[in-house]
Amino acid sequence: MKRSKNILKTIILLFIWSLLLVTIPFVVSKIESNRYQKNKSYISSEFNIKNYDVVMDVDRNNKVDVVETITVDIPGNNFKGIYKSIPLWLKYYNSNGKIKTKKIEVTNLRAEGEKFITNKNSDSISIKIGSERTTTSSGLHTYKIMYRYDMGKDNNKNYDELIFNLFDNYDNTKINNMHLTINMPTNITKENINFFKENKNINPKIDFSVNGQTLTANISNYQLDNPLTLNMLLRDGYFIGETTNYGIICLMICLALIILSIYSFITWNKYGKDFTKYSQTVEFYPPENLDAAQIGYIYGEKSITKLTTALIIGLASKNYIAIEEIQKNKYKIKNIGRNNTNKLSITEEIVYQDLFSNSDEIILSDNPSFAKTLSKVNSCLETIIDKKINDVEARNKMYLTFTLLLLGIVLWVSCYLYIRDLNPNYNIIYILSFISMFISGFFAILTSRKTSYGEMIIAKVLGFRNYLNTAEKNQLDALVEENPDYFYDILPYTYVLNISKKWIDTFEKKNIPNIDLSALDSYENNLFMIMSE
Repeated sequence: MKRSKNILKTIILLFIWSLLLVTIPFVVSKIESNRYQKNKSYISSEFNIKNYDVVMDVDRNNKVDVVETITVDIPGNNFKGIYKSIPLWLKYYNSNGKIKTKKIEVTNLRAEGEKFITNKNSDSISIKIGSERTTTSSGLHTYKIMYRYDMGKDNNKNYDELIFNLFDNYDNTKINNMHLTINMPTNITKENINFFKENKNINPKIDFSVNGQTLTANISNYQLDNPLTLNMLLRDGYFIGETTNYGIICLMICLALIILSIYSFITWNKYGKDFTKYSQTVEFYPPENLDAAQIGYIYGEKSITKLTTALIIGLASKNYIAIEEIQKNKYKIKNIGRNNTNKLSITEEIVYQDLFSNSDEIILSDNPSFAKTLSKVNSCLETIIDKKINDVEARNKMYLTFTLLLLGIVLWVSCYLYIRDLNPNYNIIYILSFISMFISGFFAILTSRKTSYGEMIIAKVLGFRNYLNTAEKNQLDALVEENPDYFYDILPYTYVLNISKKWIDTFEKKNIPNIDLSALDSYENNLFMIMSE
């Protein structure tokens, strides 16, 4: 039934929409997880690092000038340089053992006395020192890498902190020992300095000391087998004049999605609530004098070949045309109506005129130009029927919402994976905007509705079909007595309402003038073959 189909369609759309939104975070999280695993700080592993010396000069604005002096033992004469990458999203464990994320900026990345190239994306910045055209002799060689490291504004309450990943699993690169020097702008205390392997404090295993405003530490290869992070807790307000590393693009997109959900609800409340439903009525004849294609379109038949076939059957039933089988599954249509189209509907007239535009006979399978008629019929049905039964304004609102929503989904994914300028402290915005996307789609699907006329005519069409499908033969015989052409008049309607076989069997008809009843589906196949060419 049409109404049941509409309800089922809505349920299916809601299910598909829900499934899509469940899939999006799953895929996004997989991409994010894989990218994080591949985006740790990295040094190429073609050599052993004999000594790794890091000097950090910290400014009051939480910006750090970093100098890394790396002495490597080059294994052979074909060595072309080293490669190092630095993640731009710092993940670390704070003093309470909770994992945190912070966006950092690395600027002025360079190498001293060496040829180098740098590359930056949303995840990391890297430097390659050396050239494919030159090689470095085997033995010890020292590289010096320098850059400006900015942790941005400190958002912690009651304290400030300096975080630096000293070592981050350098892909099996062996480091014999590391020396760290940090020059702070004012005096610091040893008690507030911690070294972590993930969430484990390993201070007892680190040889470090504090002298005024300088921290020095020596780290042996024993400690350099897993990621190592320095966490220095400082009094609140220690850093002043910091700049933020976050933007507003992701925030604005997320807020726009939240606003879209509100718009979607308001639109549904105004345009999406259905008009009064009508009860089915007993209809002996097609309601509103609509032709078979129009009734079929209202009922929900979407096949334009079937709707056009019904019009051809109707023309044959009304003695405008005769259908003659000239060989198996090949039919000739003859004009016997002498162009008298006064009693034809607009769609019937389109088909009748196009059938005989060149002559009074046509073989459909040999005339591919008739495919244009199918398009004409479809356009005519959309113009005459669709706009009368469907609330076009409500549908346009639904299309607008979905267009904005699909654009919003693309932007949301881009924000989460690529733009990534939202402060992690406000990641709840991602969740709220994601929920808003579901709400927007939910109400957009429900916004589509029928007009008041559409609700009325659908109830009549369903009542008409129900009567034809359940009427007893004696009831139909009574109608035939009143109208001897009742069977012929109703036949094309039964075809689009999918009850033609029962209708023919009820009247025990095997054949009628101008049309072979056993070949109804073959007529449709002829039209389908035309469309396929």
